Amino acid sequence: MLFAVNSLYYQYDKGASFCLHDVSLSFNTSDVIGLAGANGSGKTTLIRIILRQLVEYTGSYTIDGRKVSDISADLCSQYQLGYSPDIPVLDETLTGFEILRLVALLRDIPANEFDEEFLLLCDFLQMGEWLKTQQCREYSHGMRKKLSIALAFLGNRRFVILDEPLNGLDPVALFGLQQLVTHKKKCGTGTLISSHILDFIEKNADTVALMKDGALIYSGAMDRLFHQYAGHKLDEIYFKLFMKNKEQ
Repeated sequence: MLFAVNSLYYQYDKGASFCLHDVSLSFNTSDVIGLAGANGSGKTTLIRIILRQLVEYTGSYTIDGRKVSDISADLCSQYQLGYSPDIPVLDETLTGFEILRLVALLRDIPANEFDEEFLLLCDFLQMGEWLKTQQCREYSHGMRKKLSIALAFLGNRRFVILDEPLNGLDPVALFGLQQLVTHKKKCGTGTLISSHILDFIEKNADTVALMKDGALIYSGAMDRLFHQYAGHKLDEIYFKLFMKNKEQ
């Protein structure tokens, strides 16, 4: 699938400054895409527009050339998208395993496939017995993030969007998430990773979109960016672009 936004503008309230302005971006959902920027740069707002949670924007947004405004069905269901928000919203009275089973039923995942994928997700994300024995109200922030990521990937989604997935993850789970993203890509599932942790994006993304103050300061292939700024790491490149943009 090809997702594309062109000349996108968005403001939360009339008269307020634009949260996104003149954003044009396209990406193939078979890739791993990094969406990076400082706090308040507009990453989550852009994700919410992609997921059709925000609709009062100007500009165009298409999926495979089809206007999203012409689509009446839920995008996540119709296009088999997975989503893990920055702050997971869970049923506090259920265990993580019970929530996973409910989502598996909604996504029509056969029992044998669920059992296999459940073990795989537990292994990658280092989810232990707490997933079956503790209600979500007892989960730490890191446990909630692991469950949210597992829910996003469950059922061989065509594309998964992770908003700040690294917050709260321990080093073992961080490495496991890298392995999970790589594994899913080989299976045909791309991932958009929104984060301000640029080292993780540098290691895992094929393409990258760098944002500042609601605008793109770079979008394109990661190798092209590193060719342009030979000898520099992504955090150094972002700082250079950030300061260059600030001076203009």
